[in-house]
Amino acid sequence: MSMQTPSFFRRGRVAVACATLLGALASAHAQTELDDQWHGGISVGGAVASGNTTSQAVTASASAVKANPRDKISLYGLANYGANKTNGLRTTTANRLGVGGRYDYNLTDVIFTFGGADAETNKAGGLASRYGVNGGVGYKLIRDSTTTFDVFTGIGYASVKFTDNTSASGVELLFGEESSHKLSESTTAKQRFVLRPGRGGLGNLATFDASLSTAISGAWSLNTGLAVRYASKVAVGLKSTDTLLTVGFGYKY
Repeated sequence: MSMQTPSFFRRGRVAVACATLLGALASAHAQTELDDQWHGGISVGGAVASGNTTSQAVTASASAVKANPRDKISLYGLANYGANKTNGLRTTTANRLGVGGRYDYNLTDVIFTFGGADAETNKAGGLASRYGVNGGVGYKLIRDSTTTFDVFTGIGYASVKFTDNTSASGVELLFGEESSHKLSESTTAKQRFVLRPGRGGLGNLATFDASLSTAISGAWSLNTGLAVRYASKVAVGLKSTDTLLTVGFGYKY
């Protein structure tokens, strides 16, 4: 099933996973809590179908943030596995695993510097492995009780291996923005866009993530998430854009 999306997202494919848990992508407050304590979310979910076609899907994600007025540590991890079986033939449709983290240090009330690292694999999508480190500077455009909005830029190094036995490594630039919006006492929206133009055969990588979370009871929430990933260089025979839409429940701490 295809989805029409603007610009380079138009060539993507849509994977809809119902009953997945995506609570780690959204919190109950627009502002990050500056109490120097760990806060975040953990989520695990999946779906099973049987009949003419048998399929399974499992999604897990986790995030954690520790912040004070001076600095912030952000960590995340995600996993997505899917498979189907038709006429006795089993096919793996997704096996993505990713981890990463970032350290922010506030130079002033509105300017911060950061350093981060991430790793990812998605063999079903043609990506055997990707490792990267980066650093840069950011600016806090908006900070109030309902909205935060940051822009950031930097430089990094990445190494990529594809399932068709090709590889690339080199320097990449980093341009991004992210925001969080408290729409009501119970509903929060978040979005993040990052563009990474690469050298040394890396190609260009762009990611967009958005989530909408509504508190339903205590620490539990109803969540909807959208993740779009575009890579100008992919394994032979595969599309450049992948899109994942998720709906489900989450739990935060």
